[in-house]
Amino acid sequence: MPLIEREHLLSQLTDLYATAAAGRGRVALVDGGVASGKTELVDALAEQAAAEGALVLTAACSLAESTIPLGVVNQLCHGADLRLDVAVRDPDASTLRHDDARLLEDVCRLLLDLAADRPLVVVVDDVQFADPLSLQALLYLQRRIRAARVLLVLSGCVSARPAGAAFHAELTRQPHCKHLRLLPLSRDGVGRLLAERFTPEVARRFAAPAHALSGGNPMLVHALADDSLVTQDVPAVGDAFVHAALACLHRSDPRLLDVARAVAVAGPRASTDLVAALADVTPAATRQAVAALAEAGLVDGHEFHHPAVRAAVREDCPPGELTALRHKAARLRHDSGAPAAEVAEHLVAAGEPVEPWAVPVLVAAADEAATHDATAHALDCLDLALASTADPRERAALEADLVRLHWRAKPANTLRYLPSLLDAARNGHLDTADALLLARSLAWHGRYQDAEDVLAAVDAEHSDPDIAADHRATVAWLHHCHPTESAALPQVTGSTGSAPPRLPLDRAEEVLQRARPGDTLLVAAWSALRALISADRLDRAAHWCDRLHEDADRRGTTSWRAVLEDVRAAIALRRGDLAAAQRHATTALDTMSAACWGVAIGSPLAHLVLAATLAGHPEQADEALRRPTPPALRQSAFWPRYLWARGVHYDAADRQQAALADFRAAGDLAVRWDVDDPSGLPWRVDLARVHVRLGRPERARELVTEHLALPGADSPRAKGMGLRALAAACAPKQRQAVLSEAMDLLHASGDRHELAHAFADLSQTGQALGEFGRAKMMGRRALQLAEGCHAGLLRKKLQPLHDALDERDGGAVDGLAALSDAERRVVDLAARGHTNREIGHKLFITVSTVEQHLTRAYRKLGISGRSDLVPIGPTEEVFA
Repeated sequence: MPLIEREHLLSQLTDLYATAAAGRGRVALVDGGVASGKTELVDALAEQAAAEGALVLTAACSLAESTIPLGVVNQLCHGADLRLDVAVRDPDASTLRHDDARLLEDVCRLLLDLAADRPLVVVVDDVQFADPLSLQALLYLQRRIRAARVLLVLSGCVSARPAGAAFHAELTRQPHCKHLRLLPLSRDGVGRLLAERFTPEVARRFAAPAHALSGGNPMLVHALADDSLVTQDVPAVGDAFVHAALACLHRSDPRLLDVARAVAVAGPRASTDLVAALADVTPAATRQAVAALAEAGLVDGHEFHHPAVRAAVREDCPPGELTALRHKAARLRHDSGAPAAEVAEHLVAAGEPVEPWAVPVLVAAADEAATHDATAHALDCLDLALASTADPRERAALEADLVRLHWRAKPANTLRYLPSLLDAARNGHLDTADALLLARSLAWHGRYQDAEDVLAAVDAEHSDPDIAADHRATVAWLHHCHPTESAALPQVTGSTGSAPPRLPLDRAEEVLQRARPGDTLLVAAWSALRALISADRLDRAAHWCDRLHEDADRRGTTSWRAVLEDVRAAIALRRGDLAAAQRHATTALDTMSAACWGVAIGSPLAHLVLAATLAGHPEQADEALRRPTPPALRQSAFWPRYLWARGVHYDAADRQQAALADFRAAGDLAVRWDVDDPSGLPWRVDLARVHVRLGRPERARELVTEHLALPGADSPRAKGMGLRALAAACAPKQRQAVLSEAMDLLHASGDRHELAHAFADLSQTGQALGEFGRAKMMGRRALQLAEGCHAGLLRKKLQPLHDALDERDGGAVDGLAALSDAERRVVDLAARGHTNREIGHKLFITVSTVEQHLTRAYRKLGISGRSDLVPIGPTEEVFA
């Protein structure tokens, strides 16, 4: 190792040697931090002195040999081929006996005799580890070399050990003693050292960060260079650096290692008193040790320069000792009034059951962590608290808190706690809020009877409005999950119907305004969003879905993200955006495993089957239908929707009997369970279409009549779908009028897919009536809409009909393309029902000009008049 920024010290040692060689003995005390280059410095002097003819005697001290009496003196005598018979009975003696003094006198005389012929250099390295009697011998020698050709060089961290201060004072009070101190390398010095390993450019770039990481410790700088040889991008802290840091500690005084471990456990915010108590040393000794650690380039105050070193110091600690330190730190922090989070950090890191005083501390820390979305740490705190108590009520409350946290990210993990929580509920150890949580969790995972048993024991009336709201949401959720046994729930809820009333829109908005992912009931928010969708309040549902999803992303609440993706799929299906619906449903299923979804998996699966089928991806729908589902799904309100979606898939694959069976089964369950929804679950509409294709128009009309008579069927979407199905069972002339009304309603509803079907039906009707120009225009608009909403199934059916019309008469298509921009605008407004005067006012042209544009457009399109027109603006203009 080059003597960078040590050259002046070597020069001073050389001068001392010259003085000693001239017959005026000298003592050099070379002091400095761990691994600061002391050994390299004195070795350089020894080599130089030996080259000049001096006799060099060396001794290397070590902690392992620090209890061997006169071990250092023996090393020196061995180097001079001198025999020394040592008989010291007390290895810990710090003073010389009479016989020992005579022996050392003889040794000193022999050494001085050696200096009579040539200069003598005595080098003792790591003198802080010398045994007490050897220290006395060195002091004995240094007092007798004033007129001898002897240079005594002592190197090490002299003040590191308890006896070091006295030895240092006695040594340095002599006028012929020179104290030389090695300081850490400067940033320029680090750069010079790195230049020995890297190119000048890399060395300059590394100098500042390497100095910050190493504190100027040469050994740590070399270790950084070793770790950085591969990338040469930025100084890398790897195994070499960590091992070098540990080596610095193990080469130093044991108290330094103890303090370093205490600092690693206590953390950067720890006080000196806390570190001192952990290391079992005095505060003064702690400050001294911390200063030595800083000089060694390991710490800045109580913070390690790199977290990898702190982790390595902890891992280097024997396991039992590390656990004891962590528990001790926790108790000390608790007794000093530290926040629960800081105390819990030590308890969790220890990982072993704690004393009773620590359980409430862990619970408080878990609450705080959960508030800040540190779910993993909160779970660790509660798991440790649970392992540390045997009190049944305390365990039940802890397990309920664990269930709440697992609901955020992985609801499947709640399963492990349900049996013990169920026992706690039966034994009266759960409070109302925890019992409601248990009931919801049991229902989610299909354990309906247990859920209803728990709910039956809960008082429906509660003075706390939040708990009362939780009770209502829990009852609604159980009805949704298990409507087959809903007759048992009125005894609990006091209601009289077979199912709770649907959530009013103002109440749904209130629930969503209060909702906060991870803290609010997921099932309550989901129910509120379903209520908005069922009422065709899609914009409001999308607004709340986006807001909640953003919050769920930020807080990392996986269950909310998954459910909200499913809601997005439902909204996209209502709008006819099949690609978005398929994407959101797939994301919902990928975000959370099947076990986590429980019986609720029926919702995203149904949305995926519908979207994939209508988008023309039957293989993806088949794959979704092959996914395993829990048996309890068949008893939940998710099942009718799943059956309806499967029926749509069967119908698209021309498996009409299978489709009929699923539509009927879905309808029977929907009616029996009071979840019949003409807009969200239009099973009668699809069943009617199948009957039409099977030649049963009368039955189809009966089904549509039932559909249109349902509450909620007066919404534009539900009524528009019903009229479309009714038109299919009518004669062509009557069908055209019904379809026109359906088209207006579906246009108002915003459902592009259903509107595309209405245009397609009008095209087929026009073809049946021989109105081929109108049929072509309707078909063209249907294709445009189908492409816009990615309706591959409809596009596949429409294309042959459109091609056939093209083959029959290409004039209308050519005419449509030949329309001028002004004619297109006039035709589009006329098709939307505007009068010529209104068109002129909108376009700032005269009525006469409007009439001229229409006349030319009729000729180009090959149609007879205004009644054959359809809107021909861009697809998105349909919803303007």
